[in-house]
Amino acid sequence: MGEVQLISAVQSGSQCRKMMVMLLYLVTGALLPAHSTLAAIICPQLCTCGLDIKGRHQVICSQGGMLDPIPIASMNQQVEVLLITAPSSNPNFLTIGPIFQQFARLEELHITVSNIPAIGRHSFWGVPTLEVLNLTRNNIAHVLDYNFRGLANLLKLHLDDNMIESMPSGTFRYLQELRVLTLARNRITELVPRLFLMLGKLQELDLSGNHLIELNPEVFKDIQELRVLRCRSCGLSNINTMIYRLLRVLAVLDLRDNEFKYIASDEFRDLHKLQVLQLDGNQLPVVLERTFGGQSDIQKLTLARNRLAKVTTTAFANITTLRELDLGYNKLDRLETTTFLPLSESLKSLDLSGNMIPLTEVKYVLQVVLKLRDLALADMGLTELPLGFFVYHEHLRFLNLSGNQFSHFPVQVLSPVPKLQELDLTRNKFRGLDEKLLSRFDPIRIVHLHSNPWACDLCHVTPILSRINKSNGGMLKGLRCATPYSLEGRLLESLHRSDLGWCSNSGGGFGYIEGADSGAAGIARGFLGDDSRLGLIAAGAAVLLLLLTGAALLVGIVYSRNHRAHYYTREEQRAPEHQAIFENPAAILSENGDIKYTIMSMDIPQLKKNNVSVSTIDGINKDPELHKLTNGT
Repeated sequence: MGEVQLISAVQSGSQCRKMMVMLLYLVTGALLPAHSTLAAIICPQLCTCGLDIKGRHQVICSQGGMLDPIPIASMNQQVEVLLITAPSSNPNFLTIGPIFQQFARLEELHITVSNIPAIGRHSFWGVPTLEVLNLTRNNIAHVLDYNFRGLANLLKLHLDDNMIESMPSGTFRYLQELRVLTLARNRITELVPRLFLMLGKLQELDLSGNHLIELNPEVFKDIQELRVLRCRSCGLSNINTMIYRLLRVLAVLDLRDNEFKYIASDEFRDLHKLQVLQLDGNQLPVVLERTFGGQSDIQKLTLARNRLAKVTTTAFANITTLRELDLGYNKLDRLETTTFLPLSESLKSLDLSGNMIPLTEVKYVLQVVLKLRDLALADMGLTELPLGFFVYHEHLRFLNLSGNQFSHFPVQVLSPVPKLQELDLTRNKFRGLDEKLLSRFDPIRIVHLHSNPWACDLCHVTPILSRINKSNGGMLKGLRCATPYSLEGRLLESLHRSDLGWCSNSGGGFGYIEGADSGAAGIARGFLGDDSRLGLIAAGAAVLLLLLTGAALLVGIVYSRNHRAHYYTREEQRAPEHQAIFENPAAILSENGDIKYTIMSMDIPQLKKNNVSVSTIDGINKDPELHKLTNGT
């Protein structure tokens, strides 16, 4: 009996141990933060929960269509990142208030595309751990200081794409640790003095997309540690240089898409720490001498989309650190080589796109700046590149030749740039690519070829089809036929060789065949595959046969006409007088050597009276009158 009880007890203990193990497994699983069963249970419906790239607990609700209230009751109180957003086609409609106090570890809060009308009073009181607050793309119209009480440790505040019209002085005075403030694309027309009171640690300010017209220096007295200032599309025509004297540590200045028509040569003399200056999309006609001479640390300068007709020879004097220069889409028709001499050792990226600069001058400039890694020559009307154009640029990694007129491209022109990683040939005139050019593209990691007029026939795309579905054919994906009409818009990867017709027009766009094959026959040989060559031979034989047939018909027609004339004239039965003429040509000549002839009057009524019907030469010989008339005697 005791043994039975002992065995029963052991079995009971074993079952208990199994139950404890199962319970421990469930508990342990619940503690796993990333993909646990318990985490799935407490995650709100239509949201996902897990860890972000920093290993923090996060909740993401991004499907849209969310209505009040925000489902914070269904969220783990240990959440550190909360992101609520929506697609533009299905926005949320939410309000916020003092509802986040339960999240004792919340570091980032993002609520975007949610039609939030206001921030509310003390909405973030009791959330001292919050470092990032992102309320972009909502309907917030007013911002007041009490909206941010309790955010003593906030580092970044994003209020872009709202409906804010104005803000009073000291609006952000409770955010004394703030480093980044973005207010882009609101409806702000004026920045009041002392707006940024108590923001002495602010390093980045974005005011882009607000129609400010002018900037008051008084606004910037409280943020003299600012390192990044962006005021793109602000309607500015000038800037009071007093602002630059206040912001002496400024490293990035973005003034793109404004209305600057003139910049003095000493405009930026106080910005000795400037590293990035962006002046794209203004109306500047010239870059004056030594305009950037005081920026000894500048690394990026963009002057694209202005009206530049000239860059003076000393415009970049004393700049030895510039790495990136963008002069694209101006009105430049020439460049001075000496202009680029100060940049010869530092320049890594150069954009000359959209200018009508002669290719010879571009070549001379490239012989000065020998350390280029990125080069853009798009939309310059180029039809060809001479061999040796890149002979000094073995470091080139990116080359943009889009929007030109290339229909052939020399394989050899890329030989000096073995490290090229990206090539853009979009919007050119290529109708096909030959095998040699495709082989040269193989080592290049990214090749852009779309928006070319691809001719989907046997002459042009046969080499492409043979490669397009192979492992290295990714660059050929997404290309669409431009001709013939029956295949217009079709993706090349959807075609089979049987879909291709004969050559629609082999006059151009093949790519390039080097050496002895550079003629039309060589292009055809290099372009077509074995099957296509057989087709070409057959077509040539057919054309030759047609020509021979035509020649035979032409000979037959000529012979038939001569035979018919011989039949009607019966030249072998000519009158003796006629034969005498040919045997003795002198018989028809007068004494002075002229041809003898007699003018006879033709008695038309007499002819009618005789009522002669002439059908053959024999009939003429039988009628004495007509015979006489014929001989002229």
